[in-house]
Amino acid sequence: MKTAHLEDLEFEAIRPHLFQSWVRFLSAQLRPFHDHGFEPSLFITREILQMANYQAHFPHQLFSAASVDGSFNRFVTPAACLHVYADLAGSVVQQYATLGMAHCARYENGQWDIPYRRPDFHMLELVTLGDRTVVEERIREMRTLLTRLLTDLGFIGCFQPATDAFFLGEDEGAQRIQKLKGLKQEFVVDDGGPVALCSINNHEDFFGSRFTIRSESGMAHSCCVAFGIERLVAYSLKHWGPYPHAWPAIFIA
Repeated sequence: MKTAHLEDLEFEAIRPHLFQSWVRFLSAQLRPFHDHGFEPSLFITREILQMANYQAHFPHQLFSAASVDGSFNRFVTPAACLHVYADLAGSVVQQYATLGMAHCARYENGQWDIPYRRPDFHMLELVTLGDRTVVEERIREMRTLLTRLLTDLGFIGCFQPATDAFFLGEDEGAQRIQKLKGLKQEFVVDDGGPVALCSINNHEDFFGSRFTIRSESGMAHSCCVAFGIERLVAYSLKHWGPYPHAWPAIFIA
């Protein structure tokens, strides 16, 4: 039987503290940018996934959950913001912004890469809906804010275009469109390979059209800013070390 070293035990003990510190820090920084909050369920229905076209594009991402007697059958939420669009289906919004965190899971054909790509994780998301100008301004604000925040924390990286937007699909044509339009941007740092600490996703009017959410000028545009909290914790521990005295002061309290 393997005996845990004292350092290993201390290392594991501080993870929950750092997890909560990241949630508090991000929530405080994003507070001026939303008027609503949401608390998505662990589970999501097939109907919502079908409306979002998620099941058609990413069936390999989905975990399912069922009761032994078969009376309960749902999927595990793969992205927090999907619940927001379902709640707003059929409505009209001028400028709507909400912040929430979901316990998510993605199967990804079992191709996980611990600690950064996990089967289950907590996703904190800021979701904004409105006219195109509203969404594009929010994206600019978030890119500026997050670049400053992460750089001030000592994380050397930058925003880069990505090609794994979770709503357009993964074929070559969809990836080309994503990159040309810059629909997904990730703040990428290096840890022996690229690690994305957060992402800004411009959905244009994709979810507005899928869920019939309108703005004053037509189908609502939307964007989300997403943070994988466990990924931030893992990178923080590697970058700052496991001992709180070496962390930025805001994460020690």
